[in-house]
Amino acid sequence: MTVTVQLFAFNTAIAKELKERITPDLFDFSKPLGKWEDGIFKMFTPSAYQARYFDWLGSSRGSCIVKAVAGSGKTTTIVYGLRYIPGVEARNVSAGTFHSVGYKAILKRLNLNRKIEADSSKVRRIAKTMLVHYEYEMYSDFSVRLVGLAKGEGIGPLVPDTEQAWQELVNHHDLFIDSDDADEARGVQIARDLLKQSNLVAQHGDIDFDDMIYLPLLWRLRLWQNDYVIIDEAQDTNRVRRAIAKLALRPGGRLIAVGDDRQAIYGFTGASHDAMDLISKEFNCTTLPLTVSYRCPKDVAALVQSNVPEFEVPETAIQGTVKDATVDEMLNVFGPHDAVLCRQTAPLIELAFALIAQSRACVVLGKEIGSGLVSLIKKQKAQGIERLQEKLEAYRARETAKHMSRGEEQKAEAINDRIACINTVIENLDENGRTIPALCAKIEGLFSDANGALTLSTMHKAKGREWRRVAILRPELIPSKWARQEWQYKQELNLDYVAKTRTLEVLYILTTPLPSRNRVEKKEVA
Repeated sequence: MTVTVQLFAFNTAIAKELKERITPDLFDFSKPLGKWEDGIFKMFTPSAYQARYFDWLGSSRGSCIVKAVAGSGKTTTIVYGLRYIPGVEARNVSAGTFHSVGYKAILKRLNLNRKIEADSSKVRRIAKTMLVHYEYEMYSDFSVRLVGLAKGEGIGPLVPDTEQAWQELVNHHDLFIDSDDADEARGVQIARDLLKQSNLVAQHGDIDFDDMIYLPLLWRLRLWQNDYVIIDEAQDTNRVRRAIAKLALRPGGRLIAVGDDRQAIYGFTGASHDAMDLISKEFNCTTLPLTVSYRCPKDVAALVQSNVPEFEVPETAIQGTVKDATVDEMLNVFGPHDAVLCRQTAPLIELAFALIAQSRACVVLGKEIGSGLVSLIKKQKAQGIERLQEKLEAYRARETAKHMSRGEEQKAEAINDRIACINTVIENLDENGRTIPALCAKIEGLFSDANGALTLSTMHKAKGREWRRVAILRPELIPSKWARQEWQYKQELNLDYVAKTRTLEVLYILTTPLPSRNRVEKKEVA
């Protein structure tokens, strides 16, 4: 009997890696597991936890949660574990994203004689045709964002389309409208209308990326059902992704969810903050640990164990370094393979300008962050920098007061951080270039996703990455003072854990916000 496996990767890069590693040799027990490095074959020796998981695959029944700490080699565990699934062959293992699986089902349903391209601007395009100009300018960002969250939550196929359901999305994700004249209820109604129109045009092949996992549920499509479904980064799933995984599993099949509930930091994007618990309950999962980190040094492990007691490293791990340090001390040793992480963006921008003044190359991760700041500036329709600052301050005070009165603390925090970012860039404009176009250009040039320079990154953007040396800037900013809901506070602690486990060798906790005015001596970095 043919045994089939569907691997769900969180993004296309991971899916590609999985596909490349799933070869016929993987299932040949006469060939050892391992990889070639610098002309030497390094044989894989499983840890006790990995061996227990492999044994479970071959001898047990039911579904399981694999709780994999940061740097525990979960991708290797997933791939090598395939060998121990009885009866499986390479040709019967599929690796892809939730979106790619949903896309195939949509193509089959539409029965079009052409490939269709997902248009990321679809809902915004619809909004342009539905709304008069002033409403488009006022509500489009809010309503388009809300439609995306509604699709991720499965409003329609999984959750009743009610005013309460939409308002809960607005409140949970701290959405706000960048205008003093806006009416939130109107913005929600626009989003509901946009979703209806989006669903209508989708029947003719007009889809966006959210549709790829939303439409199979809305249209009640059938997916190929597999004996095994494996979800990577399970802690970052939302309601719709989990529903797709369930559709891809045959009745009586086995589901394996691999992830780390302590790395759940994307609740604000639509991921369920309790995704691992929800999966465990729905599928009656056994829980297996994968708690040895092969990334972090011993001193870092000792530090994070206060919040994540199960975190451990092998005896062969290096001792590493964890120390308090000034920014000047950090800059004397940090280079292109290292990173400075912070809870907020504004302190990173402030540091970036200080480094640029010292001729130190650096880059702030996140092109979309810069785009959002430019969008906010343009919406103010200000004539000149001084008038812009007046409008931004009035906007900050008004919106902060409004959201604090509603208990929407994270909205207030986001507003304050964005305004602080813009003001920091304004302070660093040349006297002869204090114009709004120059300001926007400066912001766009500051943010990038490129490598080759000292990396400055928010803690959220750092997830999934690692550097030789990592420094934590403004550690007092975490947990955020705005995180007052229980799930928000928990994710703040998770964020601290994620940040501290990005390092391979050295972790600095910075005790000063900026380098001194004296130029920092550059040293060779190995």
